[in-house]
Amino acid sequence: MLLLLSAFPLGAMAQQPFTLKAKVNHIHYPAKAFLWYQDHGRFLKDSAEVTHNTFTLKGQVSEPMKAIVILLTGGKKLNDAPAPDQIGVYLENGTILLQSADSLTHARISGTPLNKDQQELTDLMASFKKEENRLNEAYKKAEGKDADQVAIKDTYTALSLKKEKAQIAFVKSHPGSLVSLNLIRSAFNPVTDPPKSRMLIGMLSKPLQESAPAKRFLAALEKAKKVEIGSMAPDFSMKNTHDSLISLSSFRGKYVLLDFWASWCVPCRKENPNVIKAYNQHKDKNFTVLGVSLDGGTNAKSKWLDAITKDGLPYEQVSDLQGSANAAANMYLISEIPSNFLIDPTGKIIAKNLRGEELSSTLEKVLNHTKN
Repeated sequence: MLLLLSAFPLGAMAQQPFTLKAKVNHIHYPAKAFLWYQDHGRFLKDSAEVTHNTFTLKGQVSEPMKAIVILLTGGKKLNDAPAPDQIGVYLENGTILLQSADSLTHARISGTPLNKDQQELTDLMASFKKEENRLNEAYKKAEGKDADQVAIKDTYTALSLKKEKAQIAFVKSHPGSLVSLNLIRSAFNPVTDPPKSRMLIGMLSKPLQESAPAKRFLAALEKAKKVEIGSMAPDFSMKNTHDSLISLSSFRGKYVLLDFWASWCVPCRKENPNVIKAYNQHKDKNFTVLGVSLDGGTNAKSKWLDAITKDGLPYEQVSDLQGSANAAANMYLISEIPSNFLIDPTGKIIAKNLRGEELSSTLEKVLNHTKN
């Protein structure tokens, strides 16, 4: 909820007095509204009673910034489940207007430039969100029907590409808007696609490019260079299933698929047969697999070993049993699993995140080319 509540020092600016006026119909009383934001490292909050379906919050901030408005109805508390009714707004000079027929979640925002931008973006993404939800439900219902799930995944991938194009077009048409910077920070990963990340930040106005959040976003690119295709794979040592220390560098001279997974990861377990197939097909062609498990917590080792046995994984496995804090995973900037890196005999990363048929076809090309 507080992910984007960070200060945005965009240079010397006058104080920004704001007034937030909201009207939400069909409220179950008693009701109270809260405003949460962060200004120059200080976490601040305000509140207002809701009467006649309306509430007003006033204040001032040092510069335009993101905030969260929360509406609690029916006497609910902030820590009650499920998550409270909330919406993101931008605090800036002027009067911010929120209006909804039933909740903040469905409210429309207007009144000030940044909030108009935010509403424009929300409207732009609405159809994509609706279709994503439909595909997710269809995927769950197709459980056990592999062909149907593959088709749904292909449709989802095509939808994601259209969504990304729409997001990039928004940034391009709103280069001076804080909404664009926040969109980049939330929707694009500088680790997985450095060129695109640099391109997007480059589309922004100079003041936004020089802001602290943009610089922090770009700083991640420097770390990403260490695990980009063409870089030498960082070495590490970790214990295997027999508590012997294994180093990645000990496989030097072979092609190695460095495969990050975990016993609790359903997509990983579904991908394991593809990795096993690739291993069995190419293990006699100077190729092997090194699995790195992100298992951790109670009975982590027994769960890890049980998954290896059940899935019939025939290649070397290592783990420090620290879960998401796995040393190798942090070194390789793993944000989701399954993830993998194909490393050549010299220790250079030559491909990333190969799955299914793409893994087999890539290995065929690489290993046959080496043989020739």
